Amino acid sequence: MKNLKQLTAIAMCSVFAAMQVSFAAMDTGLGVGNGGAVINSTDSNFAGLTTGTNSATLEFKGNSHVNWNTLNVNGNETLNFNAQDGVNGISVLNTVNNNMSKIYGQINANSGIKQLIISNPNGVLFDGATFSTAGDTMITTKNLTGADVNNINVNDGSWGTLVTPDNNLVSVQVLNDSDFSVGGKFTIVAPQIVGQNSRITAGEGLKLITANGADFIAQNKSILPNKAVTRLKAMDINGNIEIVNDIGALSITGTDIKGDLTAETGGIVCVDGIHDDTGALQKMTTITGNADLTAHNQQLIMRDTKVDGNLIMENDGGAVELRNAKIGGNADLTTTGWQPINHQKYNHYVHVSGNTDIGGDLNISSSQNIHIGNYQVTNNPYSTASTANQWKGDLLPGELNVGGDIKAEVTQGGHIMTTINTTADNIDYTAKSYNDGTKIYGGNILSDDKATITANTYKFKSDGYIGGLKSNDLSKVDDKIIHVMEEYQFIPDDTTSHEYMNIDGGVISRIETPKQSTAGKDVQVYIRSNNNLIVNGANAGVINLVAPDKKITVTGPDVHAKEINVGGRTGTLQIDFPGRDFTTNYTNIKDGVVKTIKPTDEITYDLTNKPNTGYNSPDFKQTDGTNTTYLVGPEGPVPPPPPQQQPTPPNDDNVRVINPIPEDPVKPMANTPIAYAADLDDDEDVPCRKNVDGSVTVVRAYPVMD
Repeated sequence: MKNLKQLTAIAMCSVFAAMQVSFAAMDTGLGVGNGGAVINSTDSNFAGLTTGTNSATLEFKGNSHVNWNTLNVNGNETLNFNAQDGVNGISVLNTVNNNMSKIYGQINANSGIKQLIISNPNGVLFDGATFSTAGDTMITTKNLTGADVNNINVNDGSWGTLVTPDNNLVSVQVLNDSDFSVGGKFTIVAPQIVGQNSRITAGEGLKLITANGADFIAQNKSILPNKAVTRLKAMDINGNIEIVNDIGALSITGTDIKGDLTAETGGIVCVDGIHDDTGALQKMTTITGNADLTAHNQQLIMRDTKVDGNLIMENDGGAVELRNAKIGGNADLTTTGWQPINHQKYNHYVHVSGNTDIGGDLNISSSQNIHIGNYQVTNNPYSTASTANQWKGDLLPGELNVGGDIKAEVTQGGHIMTTINTTADNIDYTAKSYNDGTKIYGGNILSDDKATITANTYKFKSDGYIGGLKSNDLSKVDDKIIHVMEEYQFIPDDTTSHEYMNIDGGVISRIETPKQSTAGKDVQVYIRSNNNLIVNGANAGVINLVAPDKKITVTGPDVHAKEINVGGRTGTLQIDFPGRDFTTNYTNIKDGVVKTIKPTDEITYDLTNKPNTGYNSPDFKQTDGTNTTYLVGPEGPVPPPPPQQQPTPPNDDNVRVINPIPEDPVKPMANTPIAYAADLDDDEDVPCRKNVDGSVTVVRAYPVMD
């Protein structure tokens, strides 16, 4: 927690001495029936009191300390603080000794009052009140009875009172259509600050400080569980606002902030909309500037909030959640702490959930878990009420749309999990595992079997498995995902869990995993593309790809793997670069046989030179018993003449693999393997074979002479 600096700005440069003068108490005529407003004493710079019908005006000729026995202002009353005879830059310290001050009426300070300080150690209530001043204002519950008006420190570590007789924190409250207009800086310092259904305009910003209440809250958790020491609801704040909490919760709901929001707290932070009893949203929180939120070892939450500028949410230990938010600029979400698994504290999660839109880039860094999506837990195996030893629950719906890029990184043994549709320009995921010497945790990039990730380019780097999770006889997908996330499981060898991760199409420029797990098994990647897919960067174990009725292209010299397997209803497979160091496997629909293309193999094809050939020609269909496969491709395709005679392919074989052509030592030849497999209604202008079920049936390669 940052130390609060001494508010030396309160001390005005003045030559006036704060000499206390005793006199008989003056009844201002205000607050009748509400305890009254009685002045006990003033100093030599107090120039007099003028009372009128329901009004009192205090005159000052310099910095002054006015000590009140009680201070209350009824709804039809006005209290004025005036700098006399054109004197400017006056600071007035107004200390109240007895009971909470209740202000229902109006308080004004003229332009000569540079700073007005109202101090009451019993709290201050503004209820339907009006407050107007051209200078700075401070409302505090520090006991400043004996303070020098020329040198005031509100952070001296001692509250006059921390708690009321009914076990509530002493507070400053601004309620029920109160209206503050402060030309300078407006500061409130108290153990608790509450604002509700009111307006505050602060020309030089609003600062709310709840300091030195930590000991009481820490020692009285049963009395004040998760006490919101700063609570703003349905407020209208015009100007920048800064909030500093030593400990305790910060709650901002349904509030309009016309400026920047900066908050730091050692407790829970929740910025949210207002909901009715059914949970329906009634009013969002809106911030026209930037929002910068910092928490320490607790929960940091923003829900149902619109931020026109950039958003920073940073937690050095605990959870960060962004849900149903509209962010105009960039969003940076970070949680950096680390705790042992199942430590029964706040796990270090980042959740981006609900329906969230981000106009710029989204950057996420978490020490343990990142979940684009969210879930509700119905069974916690560590709870005394648990009836099972596995986590159970339900995934929650939503959608994430990012106008820029998404970059997400897990640093110490978590997962990057995506369970809601996610869209961005470019996506870059990195998941690092954690090894405690006994067990490996996390380090996987995961999804369920429903969400689709959409981007122009993708980068996936994982210490373990990349792909989806599926249900089994004991667990539905939702339960498995929750259990894997909560237990930080490392799952590259868990083949019973493997399922495809859905992407919409585009270019994968990086797939990076270890070749093998520590158990010596191949690390797997499972990716399904809804549209044409290009893979031009990989360094992985076994890559499993499918693109139903679409084209997969594996290209470029930076693709390395043990195997690339193509399955399902993939339309066209193209491998168009020399120097492959991986084996390609696919299934022929005609006979169900897995075809293997080794790195050193060339691929050829059967021509379709028969009468009436063409797209979907009924004369050239084959069936596997349920699906129909048509030959496609231009009539009578003629390949370029080979450099030497190749064996004539058998008439009954539709696809075959032949050995590499021996190189001519005099005239070396560069083999460029090209593999194709066509699917139904794919008008590829190349001679190729159509497979309804997604298998490869026609592949080709022509030797290219140097």
